[in-house]
Amino acid sequence: AERMEGAERVTLTRGYRAIPFPGPIPEEAIPGAGYIPGIPRLGIPPLHETDGPLGVTYIAGLRGDFATPFPSSVAQGASFDPALIERMGRIIGSEARAKGFDILLAGGANLTRDPRNGRTFEYFSEDPLLTGKLAGASVRGIQSNRIISTVKHFALNGQETGRRFIDVRIGRDAARESDLLAFEIALEEGEPGAIMCAYNKVNGENACASEWLLTEILRDAWGYPGFVMSDWGAVPSLKAAIAGLDQQSAASLDKEVYFEDQLLARANADPRWDAQLDAMNERILTAVYRLGLDKDPAEPGGAIDYEANAEASKDVA
Repeated sequence: AERMEGAERVTLTRGYRAIPFPGPIPEEAIPGAGYIPGIPRLGIPPLHETDGPLGVTYIAGLRGDFATPFPSSVAQGASFDPALIERMGRIIGSEARAKGFDILLAGGANLTRDPRNGRTFEYFSEDPLLTGKLAGASVRGIQSNRIISTVKHFALNGQETGRRFIDVRIGRDAARESDLLAFEIALEEGEPGAIMCAYNKVNGENACASEWLLTEILRDAWGYPGFVMSDWGAVPSLKAAIAGLDQQSAASLDKEVYFEDQLLARANADPRWDAQLDAMNERILTAVYRLGLDKDPAEPGGAIDYEANAEASKDVA
């Protein structure tokens, strides 16, 4: 009911690295992937993020724990079984929550376009219907644990080599009928709280600063109510905010921290940017409140039945 004031307005838009190599991470962060501070005055909790789609990432054992590994997504895709993948999502999400994570960076919905892609194992198939159905099922399972799942990497992230500078050229209709269709179905099936944009360019624009992808398609055409976070180090400039990006993940990995003092100064000087910053916070909080993270945040130390989860992993295999 209260309005954010001053620097509070950019607290949720600036993410911190929680991967402790190299250098330290925020003291209150859980070693994982990322961390977003909360706003205690307004009852907004901090957010702790972890990879990934095949099990909670190990992070070289720095948490002193381990997690259940699941078969590759391309193997899961061969099952053609949404119920099985939803079951897997429930288990991975439960382990993430038990370790204190509020956001799981999962839901790989890119299409397999090149077998040499170094992350083909994280994606379900070359078919948009199958990919969308299974990615959505995974998200449903994960979010049943009252944590946020992403869908990623939006969009047309078809290769790892040169991912930070490759420019994917595709007609808009062709994109809507293939790669974007997979994401559209995943959103309808899973209703993820967040979407992660990609490193690559699409038709000359960085995916994380593409108004066509983040506003015209995602918000205007599909009516997506959640928030868009960047991939780690994928934000090219402050203009990404006005294009539709809501959160600069691990901001120190970019050339500059754009979504903090720079964003606040621009919002204070320009009514259009002021309204955009309000919308960015609203979309982030939409996900937080819809999943109940304010009332029931994840806490480390939850019980995990590793033996039962290992049997489930065998079932998926």
